[in-house]
Parts: sequence; structure tokens; C-alpha cells
Amino acid sequence: MKESIIAHRYAKALFDFAVETDVLEKIKSDMDSLVDVCKSNRDFVLLLKSPIVKFHKKIAIINQIFGKQFHQASLNYLQIIIRKRREAFLREIAEHFVDLYKDFKKIKKVRLVTPVAIDDQMRKKILQVLSKYTFSQIELNEEVDAGLIGGFVLELDGKQYDASIITGIKKLQREFESNIYIKGF
Repeated sequence: MKESIIAHRYAKALFDFAVETDVLEKIKSDMDSLVDVCKSNRDFVLLLKSPIVKFHKKIAIINQIFGKQFHQASLNYLQIIIRKRREAFLREIAEHFVDLYKDFKKIKKVRLVTPVAIDDQMRKKILQVLSKYTFSQIELNEEVDAGLIGGFVLELDGKQYDASIITGIKKLQREFESNIYIKGF
């Protein structure tokens, strides 16, 4: 079975449980923490994937690391995942859970690339326009790329709107290269 299918199924089960038991916010916070630990600690990920370390040892380590800060439902869920030998997918499961949460709460992730950093007034205007357009709350990820020269690139829902000057220049260059008129004038 593909990793993403496994991760999605387990994440969906946890998400449905969290909604039914009204602990969605707490479990979402726990999954965010789990993703952060997996991203920042390679040894932790290697430990989870190791077939040499027995499952009861992994459960003890999980309880030691997250026991005081995680909700009991999250801890129980992690123990089930480890017992089912799916601990190698914990990061992907947690990431899928966060994606399901954002879909449920109507939060859209938007990537904005500009040649210079934008100010607060521009940020508010962009968030306002995008919220009105998508009927969703916007999570804006800003990046600066001086190579754009001017304009911006916006990515939303897998679509990209490129209004950068460098793209316009490249488009003009392609049009001039395929010009059917005599190049002497």
C-alpha cells in the first residue's frame, strides 16, 4: 500500500475521532508538535523507522517525550500506530491530519513571492482580497525573490498566477524569436 494512502487513512480515522469527541483543537496542536519534532530531530525519525527497536520500547520513548504535553487521546493513538507497525508513517499521518483540519476549518494556504518584502498595509489588502475571493481564512506564506525584478507570483489551490516582470520579459523574448517579419527593421 502506498505511503500516502496509509497516512491518509490513519489521519482520517484520528480526525473523525477528534471531531466526534470534541478534542479537535488539542489533537491538532499535538500533531503540529509531532511534525515539528520529526522535522527537527532526525534521530527520532530513525528510531521510529528502526526494525531493531521493539515496539514496547518505542511506546515508552513516545510516552517519555510527549506524555506530559499531549492529550491522552493522542498518546493512545500513537501507541496504536506503533503496535500496528505503522510508526514509520507518523510524520505523514500528522501532516495529513493538519491538512484535514485546514480543509475542515476552511483555511487556505497561499504562497506569495515578491521581489521585496511587503509591508503590513499591503499584506492586509492581499489577505482581504483573497479571503473574499475564496470564502476562506488565508494562511499566507511570503517569500522574497529578487530575481522577479517586479510584480509577484501567487500560488493558491495548486494554481499559479504569475504577474512578475521577469515572466513578461521572457514571454516577449519568445514572441520576438518566433516573429515572422524580417528581422532587419
